[in-house]
Amino acid sequence: MMDSLRTAANSLVLKIIFGIIIVSFILTGVSGYLIGGGNNYAAKVNDQEISRGQFENAFNSERNRMQQQLGDQYSELAANEGYMKTLRQQVLNRLIDEALLDQYARELKLGISDEQVKQAIFATPAFQVDGKFDNSRYNGILNQMGMTADQYAQALRNQLTTQQLINGVAGTILC
Repeated sequence: MMDSLRTAANSLVLKIIFGIIIVSFILTGVSGYLIGGGNNYAAKVNDQEISRGQFENAFNSERNRMQQQLGDQYSELAANEGYMKTLRQQVLNRLIDEALLDQYARELKLGISDEQVKQAIFATPAFQVDGKFDNSRYNGILNQMGMTADQYAQALRNQLTTQQLINGVAGTILC
């Protein structure tokens, strides 16, 4: 039986068929990079693109948060390919939801000023030492999160805008 399989594997027709299959897999897998090189985004929500970099940063932040929260148990979860795929999808879904909320908030002309963002940063207990804002603590935490001050300020602005939107919707429901 093995001899017949070896003989069949050495036939020219079978080699050509395997060659065609391999080439088609290569072209299908690589075509996204060769042809669609301009599509360097993880998702597109209406006209707003969520870049791969933005997605990877969000995923890494979530992974780091879970690693700190779960400790040694996280390594077991990280080894599970299905779990990591689900986690990546959850992060992408969250980014899409945030983009939709951001678009809706802009449509309603909601916004948060730079001063409001600054006040929120200064009022964050994690950035305080003895009840006062500590710039070195702030920079250290941002460094651990892998974010720049501008990235954090933008993320906080989005969060505050979303909260403003939710409060507005909740206020109309309660009235």
